[in-house]
Parts: sequence; structure tokens; C-alpha cells
Amino acid sequence: MQLSTWIRGARLRTLPLAIAPVVIGAALSWQTVFLYSQGGDVLHDPCPFFGGQHDLGKMRFGSLIGECQRSAGWFVLVAVLCGCVALFLQIAANFANDYSDGVRGTDEGRAIDSARPLAKMPSAEPDSVSASLVVSASLPASQPQLGPARLVASGVNPKKVLAAAGINALIACLCGLLVIALTGYWWFILVGIACLAAGWCYVGGKHPYGYHYLGEIFVFVFFGLVATCGTMFALTGTVSLSGVLGGANVGCIAVAVLCVNNLRDIESDRAHGKHTWMTALGRRNGTVFTIVLLAAAVLLAVAYARLQPSCTIPVIAMLTIFCAMCFAAAVAIASKHYGKALPLCTLASLALAAVFVVIAAFA
Repeated sequence: MQLSTWIRGARLRTLPLAIAPVVIGAALSWQTVFLYSQGGDVLHDPCPFFGGQHDLGKMRFGSLIGECQRSAGWFVLVAVLCGCVALFLQIAANFANDYSDGVRGTDEGRAIDSARPLAKMPSAEPDSVSASLVVSASLPASQPQLGPARLVASGVNPKKVLAAAGINALIACLCGLLVIALTGYWWFILVGIACLAAGWCYVGGKHPYGYHYLGEIFVFVFFGLVATCGTMFALTGTVSLSGVLGGANVGCIAVAVLCVNNLRDIESDRAHGKHTWMTALGRRNGTVFTIVLLAAAVLLAVAYARLQPSCTIPVIAMLTIFCAMCFAAAVAIASKHYGKALPLCTLASLALAAVFVVIAAFA
């Protein structure tokens, strides 16, 4: 298999949805973490590891120097690790979804572009490749090849796709264990297990919730609230109302992305018994609902900016860019140009994260 094939299977266009909530959580944590953590006094010596300080009032067993407090290096390291957890969990979920939908036949016809690239692949899996070519040849000429390419539908051995999902999940778990070691919040293991279960059970298992109208709810919770508030708690030990607002804000965009995907695949989903909010609402009402989600994200961002003590020019500029991207995405959705709407929505999540960063830096 070519590396480019696996890169396409990872669905790079969806990955900003994993990074954005972590950036928002980190931006909301910055000022709180560093209010008293820098500097030192008689009881607080400089930390030899991250430039912070030791709290001699919190002695640990076997330690003569106390507990190393939060510092700039610690903050950056934990934030990056949280980003890696979210990123690799997203990639693992993408491969797991590819595997589950592929073996169910939901991705039938979503081969990698054409038969020509498949013909150039090594012939280690002739049966699966031939099956993919037969499927592609049996499709009606009028049926468009909608949606991004899928690995299993292209003839890749499903076991290899499942293994790729497992490898990325393992990397996410290792990064999560490092976060736990640096923060001391061992109950994060339960959060990690919940995230792994949610990623697999979306379309995997005997009763996938993504096939029973629950996909949108879980996406809002895990790609919005859990990722944002989890990052904030890892960095500060608490979750503020701003964290919940930021999680709900980016969660609206994540659900909008899922709705765009489901609008694009609405006929295929109905044919394979995949029940989503879009199959229930229909294309017209589903389009309106998706645009409303983007409008809600804009309103939440504007409301948060207005609640700040001051609204500076950089904040207004970044907020304008975010609103423009959401408007362009809404126009593309209304025009049924889902291929254009998807990257606009995912990039809008990064623009939203930039809004929170600029507010934390300048407001």
C-alpha cells in the first residue's frame, strides 16, 4: 500500500476538529495557571525542570523538595500532549469507522479515485482488490462517486485498517498516560476509556449508536465539551463557565461537519439502514438545521467576545474572519457543494480557536 493511501484514509480534513477544542481549553487556562505560578520566595525555589517553583508546603513521601508546581514548560508540555491525545484518537476513530462501514457495505462504491491506482498496487491482496473493481464496475453510470475514498471499499485488507486504528489508539493512550503522570489526575483513565469506547461504538459493534440517531449527540459531547473541558481541567484543575461555553461553541461546528457528511451521504445511509438526524429531517430541513448550527457557533463566539472587558482590534479582526468562514460554509451547504463546505467548516473550527487565543492574549 502506498503511504498516500493511508494518509487519505486518515481523513486529514477532519483533524482540525480534534485540535481546535484543545487550543480553546489551553487559551482559557493560560491566565489562570500563571497568576501565581511564576517567580519564587523563601518557600518556593526555582524548579530545575520547567522553570517553575517547588511548594515546600506540600511534601510528598520520600521527597525533600516538595511538589513541582505548574510553569510555562509544564503548561506547554501538557497542552501538546492533550492535543496529541485528541489527534490520534480522531485518526484511530477515522480508521475504525472506515473498517466498520467497509465490512458492513455502507461505503460501497467509495474506492480510491479509480481502478488505475489500484492496479498499480502490489498484488499481495488480489482477492480484495478484484472485489473492489467488481463493485466499482457494477455501479450505475449515473451514480456519482460521492464522499472521500475509503480504504476497505478500495480493497485494502480490513484487518490492516483495524490494525492502523489500534496503533493510533495506542499512541493516544501513551500520550494520555503522560498527561496523567504530569497532572496526577488518575481518573482521566476513565475519560480515556470512554473516549475509546465512543470512537469504536460510533459505527462499530453490533449496535452502533451512529446508526441510531445518536451520532450528533456524541460528537457534540466528545468533540466539544469533553475535549475542551478536559484540557482545561488538566491544566488548571477546574472548569469554568467559559470552558463550557467554549466547548459548546466548537461542539456546534463539529456537529455541523457531521451533518455535512450525512447530507452528502443521505441516500446511501438510507439504503444501508444508517439512521442519522439528516435522514430523519430530509435534505431540505437538514440543510436548514446545519446552517443554524453554524449561526449558533457565530452567536456564541460573538457573545463571549462581548463579555470581555475590552474588545480590541485583533479580536474583532479574528472574529470577522471566523464569521466569514461560517458564512461561506453556509452558502456552500445551501448550494449542495458539500465538498467545499466540509473544509470550510473544519477550518472554521481552527478560526474559532484563534478567536479564543486572541481574546486571551489581547482582551
